[in-house]
Amino acid sequence: MDDTTHEQQAQTGAQSSTTTTTTNDPPPNDATNPPLSEPQDGSNKFQQAIAAWRTLDLSTLISSLDTTASDLVEHQKDSLVQRKELAQKTKDFRKLEDEKKLVEIKDLLKSYQGYVDLLTNHAKGVQAAFMQVYSPLSEAPDPYPLLEASIEGLVTAEEVVPRLEGENQGLRKQNAKLNAQLEESEKALEQERIKRVEVEQEQDRKIREVEGSWERVLKEKEENWTAKEKALEEKAEGQERLLKELKANYEVSQRLERSGGEEAQDMTRGSATQAELDIVNSELEKANTRLADLESRNEQLRVELAQSAGQANSSAKSTAVEDDPAYMRLRSENQSLLRKLDTARYDKDSEKSSIESKLRGLEREISSLKADRDALQARVQKWNDYDEVKRERDMLRTIEFSTTDDTEAGDEEPQKQINGNADTTTKSGESLEQLLLTRNKKLNNDLTELRVSQNELNQRFEQLQEDLSTANMDLEKSQKLNATLENHLQKAQQHASNAFENMSVAGTWTSRHPAKSAYGSTRRGGGTSPTSSIIGGFDPNNTGAGSPRLGSGLESLRAGAGGGAGGGTGTDGGNQGILPMVTAQRDRFKKKISELETELQKQYTLVSSLRSEVASLQRDNLNLYEKTRYVSTYNRGGGASGASYAANPNPSTIPIGSSSSSALDTTTSATASASDRYRTAYEANLSPFAAFRGRETQRAMKRMNLLERAVFQVTRMVLATRTSRNLFAVYCVGLHVLVFVMLYWMGMGDLEARGSVGAATAAGGAAAAAGAGGGDAGLAAGAGGGGTGSGGVVGNGGDWRPEGFQAGGGGG
Repeated sequence: MDDTTHEQQAQTGAQSSTTTTTTNDPPPNDATNPPLSEPQDGSNKFQQAIAAWRTLDLSTLISSLDTTASDLVEHQKDSLVQRKELAQKTKDFRKLEDEKKLVEIKDLLKSYQGYVDLLTNHAKGVQAAFMQVYSPLSEAPDPYPLLEASIEGLVTAEEVVPRLEGENQGLRKQNAKLNAQLEESEKALEQERIKRVEVEQEQDRKIREVEGSWERVLKEKEENWTAKEKALEEKAEGQERLLKELKANYEVSQRLERSGGEEAQDMTRGSATQAELDIVNSELEKANTRLADLESRNEQLRVELAQSAGQANSSAKSTAVEDDPAYMRLRSENQSLLRKLDTARYDKDSEKSSIESKLRGLEREISSLKADRDALQARVQKWNDYDEVKRERDMLRTIEFSTTDDTEAGDEEPQKQINGNADTTTKSGESLEQLLLTRNKKLNNDLTELRVSQNELNQRFEQLQEDLSTANMDLEKSQKLNATLENHLQKAQQHASNAFENMSVAGTWTSRHPAKSAYGSTRRGGGTSPTSSIIGGFDPNNTGAGSPRLGSGLESLRAGAGGGAGGGTGTDGGNQGILPMVTAQRDRFKKKISELETELQKQYTLVSSLRSEVASLQRDNLNLYEKTRYVSTYNRGGGASGASYAANPNPSTIPIGSSSSSALDTTTSATASASDRYRTAYEANLSPFAAFRGRETQRAMKRMNLLERAVFQVTRMVLATRTSRNLFAVYCVGLHVLVFVMLYWMGMGDLEARGSVGAATAAGGAAAAAGAGGGDAGLAAGAGGGGTGSGGVVGNGGDWRPEGFQAGGGGG
């Protein structure tokens, strides 16, 4: 009953301690259980932002802005058209005479008034569109911090949720494990309680049995001891009686000795009494030793009995301690402290995880701040020449306005306006602006002249190419005709017998049809027959009736035919009539071919010179294009993007006033393709990999810390040249040699020190041995001398003193 009450009290104490620990434990972390006001504020901000952007209706606003943008583009086009018309009218008005100016000024003022009204309407539309955009956007909050907060929340959720899920699973497993352990421990506790009761009962039974057995043994031993004690007491009394009798007999024998009686009997009786006394004394001694042994055994048994009684009491006390309520209270407190330790460890782990998440967030913020700082520093370094760029921009604006005024003012006094602008700039002390203005003008003029000369050279080059192609065609045609002529001549030599008939036929054939061609009959396809070409010559374009070739050919042919008929030698006459013509035509062809070859050589040299000149002009144009690109960079600031270049794709053409100038429009339209081609060639010469490599190297250098950057610079400086590499190698070798020499010197020094210590030890031992030998010799000498000295005297500490030796020597 007492055991059950104690167990109930222990269980209630453990439950109360667990409840107190759970109630008194602090919350795990403020990061996991934030206050309710912060999420309510964040949700309110998000709801307000969502409501504001919902009321803004960005899609409808963008569609309305698209229509407004199209209207603005139309207004810009109309304003541009009217501006051109006004510029043209102003230019024409300036060229009029004074009398006509008075008549035309009203129309000009009306045009200006209409243009001003158009600009006013355009400004009103822009203002209305701006207010249409500004009024809803001014009420909408900035979405950047809200989006950033949502992104950070998502990032933290992505980082925290898996960890919390893992911790939850681990805690569930731990809870199940602890519950199982608790059930097992309760079962084991119940079994232990039952076993303890059984053991206590068995122990009590055994204690009672042991106590009974010991009591029986003690009773038996006490009875034995009492019996022995009685026997010994009786024996001692018998011995005492015997002793008294012996004493009495002894006294009697002594009295008898005094009286001088029977001496022999007395002798025998005295010897018998003496033997009896010895026997009695030995038995007495044995009884005393047995009595001492029994007393020691009794004491030992008493000690064993006391020990067994103490063990029984200690076992009873141990069983009583387990049922002690103080022991159970301490045990419950221990369990509560263990639970507190587990909760503290869990809180510590959760706090550590929250701190790690905060640290990661802070690291991200620090990295973003560092990136922003680097970007700002780069911008500051990039914009450190802001004042100079601003001044150059103003200068270039003055250049642009001066050129605009020059084009609008007409061609009357351009140099005067330029000089006026130059005077204003020199008055303000801007010498650089003046130089750039003049240089810009000169470059524009040179560029225009070079473009015109290039166009002329291109036209001339094309014309020369056409002439060369026609000359090649003529040469090929003459070669073909020469080949056909040679074939016909070969055929004519083969048929020399029929020469007169061929010539007469040719003469009659040509005479029958004099109206078709001055050279003879025309074949199908517009070509000349071989015979007519031999007679009339090569040139088919020369169709004059008074050509000497035609008359001489016909006369020579007829003369050959007549001579052949009269003389009867037809073959010789035909050969004498046709050979001069063939040789003359051959010489004429050779001369023509040589002329064509010389002309072809001239054309080839001209084409090569033109090509070299075109190549040099292209190089000059590329250089001028690069210079104009460099000059055009003054129009764009340090942070200008590609939009400025997209607005002006040809930076070499600087806008110089109104587009009403027809000459400038024609020039720009004619040279647009050329500028595009030069821009393509210029950009093709640039290496994008070099710029990319430079950017990558700069980015890698920015990633390095100060130590790595220093090591990289030192390494690059060492490996830069051959001399630095050789010096670094010599330095490394010298440093290693120095280290080895120092180690060798230190080792030799240690060896020498050890050798000196060994030598000193050996010298000390030898000196001690010599001192001992000297002492003995001194003693011997002192003894042999027989003087007052006693040889070498050894002191108290064993040191040998030479005075005795000296004294001994003197004595001897």
